[in-house]
Amino acid sequence: MAEKKKVCMICGKPSESSICESCKAHVQGEAAEKKIKVEKQVMVGSEVEKDKIVRKHEERKKSESES
Repeated sequence: MAEKKKVCMICGKPSESSICESCKAHVQGEAAEKKIKVEKQVMVGSEVEKDKIVRKHEERKKSESES
């Protein structure tokens, strides 16, 4: 019986493992970029929420001092 060739599941090139080193590095790079993008969005979102809370608090203080 013929031995089955091992190939990369992503690019189809011959590889000893299921994903070749080149594709593995590419996928990890994409994941790292996405992680950084998500973290930036969270930081920006957190800043926006923080600003809303501060403004609301300042408005409340202002309205209480006017009363």
